Amino acid sequence: MLQRNFDQAYPASDPVPTSVEGWKAPTVDLREMARILRRRWRVALAPAAALAGVALVYLMMATTLYTAVSTVLVDPRRATMIETNQTTPTNIGTDDATIESQSLLIQSVATAQRVVDKLKLTQDPEFMPKPGLLDPIKNLFKSLFKGPQQSGGLSPEEIARANAVDMLQQRMKVVRQGTTFLVDIAVSSESPTKAATIANAVASAYFDEQVRAKYDSTKIAAKWLGGQIDDLKNRVVVSEKAVADYRAANNLSVAQGVTVNDQQITDLNNKLIAARVQTAESRAKYDQVQQLSKSGADAGGLNAAVSSDMVSKLRAQYADIAKNDADLTSKYGPRHPLVANTRAQLKDTQKLINEELRRIVESTKHDYEVSKSREASLQDSFDKLQGVSTTSSQALVRLHELQREAEANRTLYESYLARSKETTAQESLELPDSRIVSNATVPLFPSAPKSKLILGLAILLGLGAGTVLAFLTDYLDGKIKTLEQAESITGVPALAALPAIGARELASRAKRGRKDLENYDPRTMRLLPASLQPPLMRYAIEEPGTFFAEAIRAVRLSIQRARKVAPVKTVLVTSGLESEGKTTFAGNLALSLATLGIKTLLIDADLRNPGMTRALCPNADAGLFQVATGEVPLEHALLFDRSSGLSILPSPAMKDVDVITELMFSEQMVEILDRLKSHYELIIIDSPPLIPLVDGRALAELADRILLAMAWDQTPREVVQHTMELLGPVHDRLLGTVLTQVDLSKIRFYDYYRSSAYLKPYGVPATAGAAR
Repeated sequence: MLQRNFDQAYPASDPVPTSVEGWKAPTVDLREMARILRRRWRVALAPAAALAGVALVYLMMATTLYTAVSTVLVDPRRATMIETNQTTPTNIGTDDATIESQSLLIQSVATAQRVVDKLKLTQDPEFMPKPGLLDPIKNLFKSLFKGPQQSGGLSPEEIARANAVDMLQQRMKVVRQGTTFLVDIAVSSESPTKAATIANAVASAYFDEQVRAKYDSTKIAAKWLGGQIDDLKNRVVVSEKAVADYRAANNLSVAQGVTVNDQQITDLNNKLIAARVQTAESRAKYDQVQQLSKSGADAGGLNAAVSSDMVSKLRAQYADIAKNDADLTSKYGPRHPLVANTRAQLKDTQKLINEELRRIVESTKHDYEVSKSREASLQDSFDKLQGVSTTSSQALVRLHELQREAEANRTLYESYLARSKETTAQESLELPDSRIVSNATVPLFPSAPKSKLILGLAILLGLGAGTVLAFLTDYLDGKIKTLEQAESITGVPALAALPAIGARELASRAKRGRKDLENYDPRTMRLLPASLQPPLMRYAIEEPGTFFAEAIRAVRLSIQRARKVAPVKTVLVTSGLESEGKTTFAGNLALSLATLGIKTLLIDADLRNPGMTRALCPNADAGLFQVATGEVPLEHALLFDRSSGLSILPSPAMKDVDVITELMFSEQMVEILDRLKSHYELIIIDSPPLIPLVDGRALAELADRILLAMAWDQTPREVVQHTMELLGPVHDRLLGTVLTQVDLSKIRFYDYYRSSAYLKPYGVPATAGAAR
């Protein structure tokens, strides 16, 4: 049962509190999300089912493809068969851009064309364009906008080849394995054998394309080198001839890598240095002689005299004679003839020594003069050669410039000549930079379409979209679902919720009145017997153990509490719109009150659409309008239900509706209600809906308390808000709201703790059938 159990009801004049101390911002409630998905499971599963169906249709219609993979190693560092002494690398770089470039080369049009031509794919139906449903429309637009020259002047064979190349590129996928040099060539085809053949053919075509590109590059390089060599050869000849002519014109002969003039200067400079040394020695000797002459010293101390053999011999002879003279003098005396003869020999020897010394002195002077003269002569020759060298040095600078230019031309020519020979030798020996790691094998299983993946993704996407759609649908659903929603919108207590009774249960109860129907006389009985009345109108008292009866008792308890606080005689049961269950609710509430012994009157005040009267007393000929206008006495219009003690004031259908509204605002209505209050303890008024008709608003002004019925999952929030605006003048009389036609199997996904699941442990059945 769904109901409000108040320990302390809110006063009618006080609004429901909307804020609480310590209020916290709402957070994500996983249980509420689960309840949303549970109650919106159809919405959540619908996209998944739809996408799964679309995926199945696609899988049944899609073409089955097999994929074969051939792996190649792209190695730019692979050396050529001819080893050269060059330090400049001849292969391309080894960075990621190089590998990506080779991957694009494998997928290039040139490679695809080789495969198409080799395998004759233009004759394969698989690689021919298949007509589509929109092809006639496309061709029409092409003819309108492009004119008759659609093919660009291509022949049918060329068009077929282009289509085959395009199809092959679509079926081919080249992927690098991580950051390695390995590249996978994957080709898809309807035939597994054909897929492997094409994959291997693509790898072979890629190698052929590499060799052809290298051969073309080498050929172009050789041709270019040949032209450069001829030009460089001419430049070398011209530059060397310029060097020779310039050397001859400026007398710049070279011997052993040096010009003759420079060699002469070098030799003469060496001689001049030696002459200066000799002159210095001669001058030193001469100065020594001059000093000896000036001082009168013996010239025998000269180095030349000391080193002279003649002087040495004469001095030795003089020493011998002097010794002999001393011996003779001591033996014979100084006057002996032998002594005189010996002394004469000493004088002669001394004379010879002096003459030799004079000659040495004269020779020293002569040597000094000769050395000085020779030095002067060499200096004069050196000065002349230096003058000539200064003139030729300027010419030599230009000669060196010409020599450097000639040497550069010669070096460049030799380099180009060597490169040309190497290029020519490599023209027929080029190898690809790649090699096959593994050939493609025939695949055993199809690669497309991926049934499990597609179906799984479709279901996952569908579930994701369905989940979002379920949350969005629940968020945008503006209909009243819970008692909390009713309270938050109206600002008055939500008293209870009346569960909907199944049609099967109502039909089984209606069968019980077949026997009574035979004894029923519509001419004499204005009130239908209980067995002939609609089962739902008496459900609360006939099935007291149900949630429905429990909800009615909860509302009855609220009325009893209100009567203890203030005098309450009239209770208006109304709703915002038609078909919200207010008539069923009013009838069961009145019966429940009557069973307690409370003298209760049920008034059908809906004069335009008297549903209560049609259900309980369709043959009534007088009612509220006739009593209020004085046409019929009250006693004649009242009906009495003996089984419950409930009195009923019906409202027979009226053709003239112009005076109905005026009746609700008239004094007659006030008088009849005052009169009824004096006879009954409690009056339940079944009111017309408030929004389409003004009758209910007028009756609300006359009622002591008002009960507002709202159909569960039918009444929008905007309707409830508008209804509360209409009841604004009598807001203090609102006793509370009641949810009607509640589906207990669904409401537990909105508010578990007020649903049937909360009362199941107590054995309270949802329906009378369950109770039995």
